[in-house]
Amino acid sequence: MTIQTVYVIDNNAFGKSIEEWTDSKRIEAVTVEQKNNELLEHVDAVVVFHENHTFSKEDEETHTFLTENNKPGYKVDINGTLAATKSNFTMWLERNRPKNLLILGKPAVVKNENFKRFLESIDQ
Repeated sequence: MTIQTVYVIDNNAFGKSIEEWTDSKRIEAVTVEQKNNELLEHVDAVVVFHENHTFSKEDEETHTFLTENNKPGYKVDINGTLAATKSNFTMWLERNRPKNLLILGKPAVVKNENFKRFLESIDQ
């Protein structure tokens, strides 16, 4: 897995949590506005973290916009089994090899203990 830059949404608790994770992994984090047509030029793929398939409208729209424009997308259900969720996500990263990854999620996901465990389990 060779992620160089992670894009997160500006002024968002979820984005701040991802920025903290990227600091610990020595990955550059860039904040962007969600309604940004330039995302197509900057990101290689998009990942949406969610709880039991509960997405914000904006995250779902951004995911759909990018995937319809041939950017690989993935959705991580943080309430799934940790081993299976990590394995599937890792395989997706290895198959798509995004260098510039947009990571989305509702701020409530940050409060889920599974989210913290999942991030800690991801190797860079």
